[in-house]
Amino acid sequence: MAKYVEFDGKKIGTGTKYKLIDSGENIKKTINHYISIQKAANEIDDDDYLASIKQSGSTVDLIATAVCDLLELNAAQAKRVKNLEFSFSDEYDFFNDCLTSFLGLGLPSMDDDDSNDTDDAEEQEDPK
Repeated sequence: MAKYVEFDGKKIGTGTKYKLIDSGENIKKTINHYISIQKAANEIDDDDYLASIKQSGSTVDLIATAVCDLLELNAAQAKRVKNLEFSFSDEYDFFNDCLTSFLGLGLPSMDDDDSNDTDDAEEQEDPK
């Protein structure tokens, strides 16, 4: 059964409703963009906090490029996305939906909820 990812183009100023199918071409595009993001992440030194912050900036650009490619935006539309005029979290969620639906992979959550996991574990310490 075909898998689909839907995206409301109003979020990036196109006004088009997109519905991407898990075609071979869309899967290849998703794989290639994911590899680019992972390569960029692997190039940083985990102990260098500033390098991690700089890498986050490159991730923004890589996600914007992936969105433009997957949605097959024209030059004018792509320019606005690549100029970062729209919500990064909407674009991030769309690309993550493509990863999840097409490849069974996912990007790390952008929510701060993950940072509370260790606090919860400490609070739920076994009273024995």
